[in-house]
Amino acid sequence: MSGDQWSVEAEFSGAELGDRRRVRRLMELARALDEKPDASYPDATVTEAGLEGAYRLLGNEAVSADGILAGHYEQTVERACNEEWVVAVHDTTPFQFSGESRSGLGKLYGKGNGFFGHFTLLVAPGEIRRPLGVLGLQTVVRKKLRGNATRRPPETVSESVRWQRGVELAEQRVNGRCSLIHVTDREGDSYELWAAMVVSRHRFVIRNRIDRLLVDEAKLRLSDVLANAKTVVERTVELSARKEAKIVFTRKQHPPRRARVAKLALSAVSVEIRRPNIAPKHLPESLVINVVRVREVETHGENQPVEWMLATTEPIDTAEDLGRIVDAYRARWVIEEYFKAIKTGCAFEKRQLERMHTLLNALAVFIPIAWRLLLLRTLARDASEEPASAALTDTQLAVLCATAKPPLPLTLTVRDAMLAVARLGGHIKNNGEPGWAVLGRGFQKLLAREEGWIAARAARSDQS
Repeated sequence: MSGDQWSVEAEFSGAELGDRRRVRRLMELARALDEKPDASYPDATVTEAGLEGAYRLLGNEAVSADGILAGHYEQTVERACNEEWVVAVHDTTPFQFSGESRSGLGKLYGKGNGFFGHFTLLVAPGEIRRPLGVLGLQTVVRKKLRGNATRRPPETVSESVRWQRGVELAEQRVNGRCSLIHVTDREGDSYELWAAMVVSRHRFVIRNRIDRLLVDEAKLRLSDVLANAKTVVERTVELSARKEAKIVFTRKQHPPRRARVAKLALSAVSVEIRRPNIAPKHLPESLVINVVRVREVETHGENQPVEWMLATTEPIDTAEDLGRIVDAYRARWVIEEYFKAIKTGCAFEKRQLERMHTLLNALAVFIPIAWRLLLLRTLARDASEEPASAALTDTQLAVLCATAKPPLPLTLTVRDAMLAVARLGGHIKNNGEPGWAVLGRGFQKLLAREEGWIAARAARSDQS
């Protein structure tokens, strides 16, 4: 994908806001925030008129998040159509806001008010796991918490429909133009969700949370069958580090770990799962599902071993099949980085907006910008040998080559370009890989230089 395919016009001009003047205002705001993604609205918009226009747009009751994102959704599908298949990662994250209670917000764990955002992020297959864009956003607002808030699981019965709704929205928006494999963590382990996707012939890879009963007179469970399954293939994968979570429930589900290369043994079985007694009776009495067991071997007692049970509609006939299923699930971690791009790169939770409607519209503006930040960071780390045009426009490359110190090589790779951008932001090579903050500062400077470059070229053209 060429860097020229990114532009504010491409991602926002297709917005459905009911008035072209609103779309123009949206693109003005998006350009300002794209140049300074973590800046406050007064700093980003510069003028009082620009600031007033931004607040008026975000607070307009006729403007919706889906309307703002209509163009980005279409561009995401266009990017996905270049792939044979793509991973659709579904996950939920909390957005917490400090200060006085704001209109329309709900309760979060512990202190603070906010809401939960449920996202669908498309990711291209392969080792790079290139993010393609967001294809769905839903929100959950909790007005009341019962019991101990720090122990309550992040999903309630009334909220569980968001998983199925996310799948349906994604499939509607791609409209058969590309093939999706829907991926969720353990929160997506729902018989109702599985049944809906099997009936609709949607592809999925979902990590099991429940050791389910099988259709078997001996009342066997998944773990009983998988324990006797032979290892088909062993492979090594890089596991990222994970910090200790603040919430007790999350900490138990996702314990902290150090980054490491893990040796995994893969086995698989095809099973018929019994409908749970608590499931609605209109659902099928059973489902035939393939399940892949992933277990870490040779941990030497230093780490809690990784073990996953992955329910899937994908074939499990060969070692290559199992590898593709595991790789599809590993793409789920991209959405965790995406949430960091929104919260840290775009500083969304620091926005001083007073109403849920306004905050949601602001989030919609940041969603494509956060995707762009994530794409650039991903390419900087994982696509080191791709041409730099995969990340930057021709004009940005010209500016970077003309101003970079030390001079850049003639054949510029993505990594060369990204490190040059990071140096603009103050990155020092000995400090390791550039993070969100330094890349953000570097791109802010590059975009400012690009603006001057374009203005100078226009002035020369007028003189001639």
